[in-house]
Amino acid sequence: MVDPDCSPLFRGLYEPTEASRFIANTLSSGTPLRVTSSKLIYWIRRGLADRELAGISGRELILSFEDLISMRVIAALRAAGVKFSRIYEAEQWLRRVTGHRSPFATEMLWTERADVFVEMKSRLIAASRSGQYAFAIIEQYLIPVHGLTFDIHHVARTWEPRQNIVLDPLVQFGSPCIKGTRIPSRTLWGMVTGGDQVEYVARSFGIATEHVQDAVEWEESLTKS
Repeated sequence: MVDPDCSPLFRGLYEPTEASRFIANTLSSGTPLRVTSSKLIYWIRRGLADRELAGISGRELILSFEDLISMRVIAALRAAGVKFSRIYEAEQWLRRVTGHRSPFATEMLWTERADVFVEMKSRLIAASRSGQYAFAIIEQYLIPVHGLTFDIHHVARTWEPRQNIVLDPLVQFGSPCIKGTRIPSRTLWGMVTGGDQVEYVARSFGIATEHVQDAVEWEESLTKS
């Protein structure tokens, strides 16, 4: 029997509203990432995701995990103060250089609030300035746009939007789960809001109470978005 989680058809599929809620409730350096579904759709229309999505109506739009990560990176850069024009230039340059349709989901990026930087061949490069080499002194001012792990093909493998909460496109269809497990955060939240004590839920799943609390806080933040 084939595990459905291993099928390409089930590797993380997200509606724009769901994706925007995940991104908006991510903490980047303690700051929430401000993004709405309409803003996310605008970025997609500008070609900052799989270009095949640009002409699909919002009601029919479905994002892959790579698209979700790309949108998350854009939101983090915008939260850091990077102009949209610089983000667009960086994405287009990286797309040409790497040959990947979603370079924001394949490269580890940094910013100093004005430009977007990537490390290539052990050199720091300003992707938002057509690949100009950056001065070493700028490294002390860089802000990482990370929170990701990458697979052997250098593509984003997982994303940790909050402490102990992880999205893995090959686990539970890409739903948020407790880190290191296959337990959806929504399952734990449902039990606690249904009246079960946090300690009881933790014992039932063999996890720490703080993991249950993290799941509840994460899901509560989604319901308020």
